[in-house]
Amino acid sequence: MKPAAFAFHQAQSVGEAVGLLAQLGGEARPIAGGQSLVPAMNLRMATPDALVDISRIPELQGWRKIGDRIHIGAATTQAALLREKDLAEHLPLLMAALPNIGHVQTRSRGTIGGSLVHADPSAEIALVAATLEAELVLRNVSGERRLSTRDFQLGALTTALEPGELLVEIVMPVADAGTRCAFRELARRHGDFALVAVAAQIAGDRLSIAVGGLEEVPRRCDKLIEKLKEANNASAAIDEAIRIELGDVVALSDIHASGSYRQHLAAVLLKDCLLEILP
Repeated sequence: MKPAAFAFHQAQSVGEAVGLLAQLGGEARPIAGGQSLVPAMNLRMATPDALVDISRIPELQGWRKIGDRIHIGAATTQAALLREKDLAEHLPLLMAALPNIGHVQTRSRGTIGGSLVHADPSAEIALVAATLEAELVLRNVSGERRLSTRDFQLGALTTALEPGELLVEIVMPVADAGTRCAFRELARRHGDFALVAVAAQIAGDRLSIAVGGLEEVPRRCDKLIEKLKEANNASAAIDEAIRIELGDVVALSDIHASGSYRQHLAAVLLKDCLLEILP
């Protein structure tokens, strides 16, 4: 199938991009890699009147370290980040997750911001962002606002982005020396969307862990973390902590996997990650 007719605009700066989005109205959409938007347009599931290309805006490319935070431009491709060997020292969990995203071809076009805005429940970048409690920087013609990932991703394919607003930057905390992390996912084939994925990181006595693909948004495992903190022997308390965490889950169920199977996978992958990183 082919997309419906649309106008195309090439923005050269963030200011120009948000100005175009405001001028063109609510049916205009930004596009960078197009790995989610273009297929949706081809299937007529998305029919924007206009596209604003942000892929060549220098401000939205690359990463920089400022204090104890890493700032990543939203139009930076997943492949570009994978080539940044120095980034593994600062964001080891993100670098562990990136090879699991799609294939070489899709990572060459797909962007970190595009994945977050698409808000698929199984997306690896959204899972890492939730685990690390990343901050997302949004901009429109009126100014800038910052949201936590918890406040940004509201549901499956649903975010807090308002008409005319553009995700410009993702801010993640720098990993401390000695940080240990683990990433696991199960997909039917490599490159498919994960049925369930788990991301975990421990720095000193601070544990962060979340599950993707289980519910409409990544689930930060706060109950599990609290249970392990209370235990005299964290490793011995893993099974009970996982049981408590998943006790109230209403897991997604579809043609790919039932809710009960996803819940079982979550328990297995959570335990696998915790055994890898806990002392």
